[in-house]
Amino acid sequence: MRALVTGGHGFIGAHLCERLVAEGHEVRVLARPTSDLSSLAGLPVQVFLGDLRQPLALTEALAGVQWVFHLAGALKGFREADLMAVNREGTQRLVEACVAQAPDLRRFLLVSSLAAAGPSPGGFEPRSEAAEAQPLTWYGRSKRAAEQVVQAAPLPSVLLRPPVVFGPRDRDVLSLFRLARRGWVPVPAGAPRYYSVVSAPDLAEGLLRAAEASSLPSGTILPLVAPEVVSAAELGQRMARALGRRGRVVPVPEALLRMAGWGADAVARWRGTPAIFSAQKVMEMLAPAWVASPEPARQRLSWMAPTPLDEALALTVRWYRDHGWL
Repeated sequence: MRALVTGGHGFIGAHLCERLVAEGHEVRVLARPTSDLSSLAGLPVQVFLGDLRQPLALTEALAGVQWVFHLAGALKGFREADLMAVNREGTQRLVEACVAQAPDLRRFLLVSSLAAAGPSPGGFEPRSEAAEAQPLTWYGRSKRAAEQVVQAAPLPSVLLRPPVVFGPRDRDVLSLFRLARRGWVPVPAGAPRYYSVVSAPDLAEGLLRAAEASSLPSGTILPLVAPEVVSAAELGQRMARALGRRGRVVPVPEALLRMAGWGADAVARWRGTPAIFSAQKVMEMLAPAWVASPEPARQRLSWMAPTPLDEALALTVRWYRDHGWL
């Protein structure tokens, strides 16, 4: 198959490109001229320079493709409108281009997020598939808006919702590994918060299986999560164990976390660059849980994340150390 991957040079996108190439598919990547393409070094992929605001770039990149994996998006911004401009409007432009210029398209795959659904009730209980989406943050609302754009389009689509994603080349979860290396596992005080997680290589396999599942009804929404659910404290301690350390859990009061988020926002505005840690991120951290069931993907894609959590953490640590990140 000929596949276009938007955001293919990013953390998850590069893992997906590796998987597609390994299975013999022809891969195209849409990337801005200023993008760092080092994650694609050595991969036989065709890079089209441009972005979702440039019709000519989209026309060239979409010519003759059968699969479109839409990963490009914004995780952070100073306003909700900043995220909507990228995640909703950008998706709208890509969808319109696919309808007009990709007659051979067999599957449009939107990589969304559990944030689009909203938090789960708490503990190990997954969020019900039938529950109405209740996104909590700007990011979650913008990803849900992108989902609605895709579902309304006359395209054969699948919408995938990953949870927390970690693995080689990731910079966001790296900060937690660095704290664990020092023996510290900071977590919100009070009731434990629980999470579904998935490693990037396993997620890439799940995305490919979704593309291959031609019998899925268009507009299907599937979470792609590993089967094991962990608390924030347990995840941090297992990160520390992968580093050969003993992690000490440090409960952080909710008020202090909120103050830290506001402070991070003030610093980001002063610098002129939005940061991952923010008041919005604190809202996600303080939610009861972000847990989804692996069963829908197992039943409909015959996919279950194959790598045990401790093994995936160890592989991530090895990559970080080999590349001087830890």
